[in-house]
Amino acid sequence: MIPAGPVAGILLMVAGLLGEDDGAGLQPEMVLVDGADGFDPDSFVDAACSKLLWVRCRSALEMIKAADLLIHDGNLPFILLDATGLDRRELGDIPASAWWRMKQTAERNGSRVVIMAAAPLVPCAGLRLMLSADLSLRHFDADRSELLDRLRPVSQSLRRAT
Repeated sequence: MIPAGPVAGILLMVAGLLGEDDGAGLQPEMVLVDGADGFDPDSFVDAACSKLLWVRCRSALEMIKAADLLIHDGNLPFILLDATGLDRRELGDIPASAWWRMKQTAERNGSRVVIMAAAPLVPCAGLRLMLSADLSLRHFDADRSELLDRLRPVSQSLRRAT
C-alpha cells in the first residue's frame, strides 16, 4: 500500500483492520511489524490491541529479519509490515531477492503479507494499492468510523518483466 500523500490513510487502514470497541476487525489475529517503531497503541481500545502482535523495529534490516522469521513460522495468517517511517535509502538497500524470498515463503505457508510504504518498494508485489483519504482540518475531530468511510484504495498497474 502506498499513501497518496505523506502517510495518508496508513493508520486508518490499521484501525480498520483492528476494529473498534467490539473487536470486530477483518482478521481475528494480525502481526504488525513496525519498521520505525511509530505505532501508537494508546490510540486504540484494549479489545482491538488484544488481537495484535506488535513487533517494534528501528531499521529496515530489523524489519526484514523480523518479517522473515514470522513468515517462515507459517502460523500467522496476516502480517502487516509498516515501512512508512523508514529512510528511503535504507529501504532501497534491501535486495530484491529478500522480497522474492518473502513472497515465495508466504505463498507456500498461506500467509498474507501487506507492506505499507511511502513509495513503491516491493518489486514482486502481486497487487499495489494507493490509499487516499481526502482529509482536511475540518476532519480533525471526526470519528474514526467516518474517516474510514473516506479511505479510498486505488489499484496501480504493476510492471511485469517478460
